[in-house]
Amino acid sequence: MNNKTHLKSKGIRIKKNQSTLDAIREGIPHWIHHTREDASSLTGVIYLPQCDCSECGFTVSFEKPICPHCGAKMSGF
Repeated sequence: MNNKTHLKSKGIRIKKNQSTLDAIREGIPHWIHHTREDASSLTGVIYLPQCDCSECGFTVSFEKPICPHCGAKMSGF
C-alpha cells in the first residue's frame, strides 16, 4: 500500500472523552499560530504571523499551503 492510499484510508478516530473538534485538529495537518498577550486587544491575545506545523513542529514566518519541512498539505483552519 503506498503512502497516499494509506493517508486517505486512515480517517479520523475519536477517542473516549475527546471532543470531535479536537479529533479533527489532531488528525488533519494545520498551522498553530504563535500568540502574545496584549491588554489593549479585545480578546487579550494577539495572533502573530509566525506559526508551527502541527505535524513536525517546523516554524514558518507566515501560513503556507504546504509545510516546507515535512511536505504536509495544510487545511484552512
